[in-house]
Amino acid sequence: MKIKLLCVLLLAALVYSCDDSTVGIGDGIMPGGDRIPANTDSYEFTTRSLLADSVYARTSTAYLGRYTDEQYGGFSADFMAQFTCPDDFEMSEDITSVKSVKLYLFYDSYFGDSLNAMRLQVDTLDKIIPEKDLSVSYTSINPKDYYNENAKPLAVKAYSALGPSVDSVYTSGLVLQSIKLPNQLGEHLLNKYRENKLYFKDAEAFTRNVLKGIYVRCTHGDGTILYINDIRLALEYNALTESSSGQKDSIVTISGYFAATKEVIQANHFENSDRLKELAEESEHTYLKTPAGIFTEATFPIADIYNEHKKDTLNGVSVTFTRYNDKSNTKYKMDVPQNLLMVRKKDMYSFFEENKIADSKTSFTCSYGSNNSYTFSNIAPLITYCIEERKNGIIAAGGNPDNESDAQRWEAQNPDWNKVVIIPVDLDIVNSSSSSNSYTIAGISNSLNMSSAKLKGGTDKLKMQIFYTTF
Repeated sequence: MKIKLLCVLLLAALVYSCDDSTVGIGDGIMPGGDRIPANTDSYEFTTRSLLADSVYARTSTAYLGRYTDEQYGGFSADFMAQFTCPDDFEMSEDITSVKSVKLYLFYDSYFGDSLNAMRLQVDTLDKIIPEKDLSVSYTSINPKDYYNENAKPLAVKAYSALGPSVDSVYTSGLVLQSIKLPNQLGEHLLNKYRENKLYFKDAEAFTRNVLKGIYVRCTHGDGTILYINDIRLALEYNALTESSSGQKDSIVTISGYFAATKEVIQANHFENSDRLKELAEESEHTYLKTPAGIFTEATFPIADIYNEHKKDTLNGVSVTFTRYNDKSNTKYKMDVPQNLLMVRKKDMYSFFEENKIADSKTSFTCSYGSNNSYTFSNIAPLITYCIEERKNGIIAAGGNPDNESDAQRWEAQNPDWNKVVIIPVDLDIVNSSSSSNSYTIAGISNSLNMSSAKLKGGTDKLKMQIFYTTF
């Protein structure tokens, strides 16, 4: 019995990481009379494109611009931002005048044409973005609910990603776009400070009493999306200071900065053209498109696996999604999504809202492989989890999991129980040790950069490979 137990443990460990070439691993090392059948089986599963008109996007990166792709159609990005200030912020008591007010946009990456002519507009918000409302963190947020589109804008500026409009390009590659705002905004800030210094005590007080935020959008041009990773409101004012005579008779220029950070709301708003709806309806394949575009949904034959292997031990399940090569002639091709999340369809929103990490039970990640595909090497825990959920649900409803009508009744009431969604994501990687290649995933978020992939699937069913042992 000890020999048999040892063989079982070795078999389970080997099969867990096996691939298509390891069919029947373990047979050759079993002593006579103690053979444990190790087998593989395959099942077809279906996929379809799932239109994702909005995604959870609580991020410190702001997106700005327009881009029309020959395959995926038009896309536009704009954003709203609130500002914070250092705790117990102070200004000089001897201010004489406002020198300038500017909005600084810093970025080190963009998509599209670096010299394409664009135009942006800056407006002030007249309504506070509610902090506790989850909907404001979705890219479907409507800026018209928070600003007066008929009011005079704060500023308008012609720009390009790397053209003459750029104020600075730092050695780090960071680019600065500076937008001049009216001095009346600076006067407003100073008057609020004189009215009550507590308005500048912290971010909440500043947003509630001084400046509710700004809305920045692209009004003209097509061909460039900026990925803005730092936003600052810069106030320069003149103030009296003591000279060598001991009298306050000299003028000095002082700068104060208010930043858009994760402590306050920064809301991205994305829109795609109807072209995405047409692509999502194509049945011969599926798509992945970011940001907030198309996901791929898969329906797994979990009931079939249960019915045919209910007495077996499921050791491994592998699924692969193969990407078609991009044969379009567009000048600026979108990146290939580098990391994917597989998550149950019922959890596709709460996963991001609750800042979850893939648990290798109901959610998994994988990276783009050198063979032009994405492979989730072992999702057996997910299959087992869904089987148990189904069994327990049928029993709780007074049915029998092995009774077809009871099972069908429960499945009709839980239509997404065997469905997962494949979502392009960004991974926050933390190295576990400076001297090793090991790492830990500290965070997972929806990918918001321009990327796309066309995948095999749809009417062309895919296969999952399962590995099991029979006792």
